[in-house]
Order: sequence, then structure tokens, then C-alpha cells
Amino acid sequence: MIDRQTDDEEDTDPVSGRDAEKERRRYFRIEEEIILFFREILPDEIPDNRSLQDLPLDPFSLSSNLDLLTQESRKLFRKIERDSPEISDFLKVLERKIDLIGRAFLSYEANLPEQPTQRVSLSASGLSFDVEKPYVPGKVLELKMVLQPNLIGLIAYGRVVYCNKNVAGSELPYQIAVDFVGLCDRDRELLIRHVVRRQLQQLRTKKQPSE
Repeated sequence: MIDRQTDDEEDTDPVSGRDAEKERRRYFRIEEEIILFFREILPDEIPDNRSLQDLPLDPFSLSSNLDLLTQESRKLFRKIERDSPEISDFLKVLERKIDLIGRAFLSYEANLPEQPTQRVSLSASGLSFDVEKPYVPGKVLELKMVLQPNLIGLIAYGRVVYCNKNVAGSELPYQIAVDFVGLCDRDRELLIRHVVRRQLQQLRTKKQPSE
């Protein structure tokens, strides 16, 4: 759940090094605007956690799969950049072209120009957001998120952990918090990178002197 604090980690076995850093980053949380689609589903509609190669091609999540493949190739790309700068420049152009194709698929699939953004509180373990009607805790949602500013589409599944009434005057009457369920490691890593990157951007923005 997005509101769970790192105190929970004290009851677990200690971890070290990269695993400890990865676990800590799961609980980083940001307030930001994303495009969000969601619907209630049955628990048995959550797909099995399969490898990237086994998943059906979905235009909505194509951009996130491309982003993950880019991250996987970074180590090799840095070596090419050192040894063959001209080839690396050519590969950068190809990467931008592929990125544009992925964004075009996502924009067409989700009709992005017509979609408003929604403010959410997001971490790698879940999110909370305002809704028009109450949801019973335990209900399962399919969540389609478009992360800003790179327009990365991600399909996730979550279980409602609470539903509270908003204060009077709020645009929407209820707020729900959702824990991700069945989120595969590659999508969680994508969320961790996104949250950390956006957190750093927000911190830099706060440090800039106002004009």
C-alpha cells in the first residue's frame, strides 16, 4: 500500500547492498499528474506473471516494454559508445525513432490528446487517487497508467486497501488506495526508476530560485 511506512521492514530479515537499496526505493512516493484508466475486475482475471517474451503484444504497454529493453542494453551501449562513437550516434538515432513509434502507438491506443491527467500519489508498491464512487476494500482493479513526461504506458493490477470520504469541497467525493498485486519485477523496476527520477526532478525544481 502506498501509505505503508518503512517501519514494516524492521520485521523482515536484514538485506544488504543493492537489495537493501532496491527495497528502500519501493517506498519512495511522489505526488504527480498521470493519465489513468481503471476498471473493476475479478481476481481470476489477473494474468499470470510471465516473461516478457510470453506476454501478448499490447499497444498500450509497448512503450514500457521498449523502455525496459533500452535499460537492458545500456551496458552494451556504453561499451559501443567508448569504442565506436559513430556507431553509437547512429544507434541513438534509431533509439529515438523507435521511441517515437512506441509513443505513436500509445497515443493512438489511448487517445491521449483527449485524456485529462489525474493527480495521484504513486510508489512502486501502489497508488492512491480520487474517485467518483466508493470501492469496497479487497476489490481488484485493472490500472492503465501513462507516466509523464515520457508517455510510458503501464498496465498493472491492484487491490483496494481503503476507501475514504474526501473533505467537503473536493472535486471527487472519495479517495482510494490500491496495493499492486502480481506486479512483475521488470514493471516494478520501471516504476522505481520513474519515481526516483521524478523525485529528483521535483527536488531540483524546488531548489531553483523563483524569478
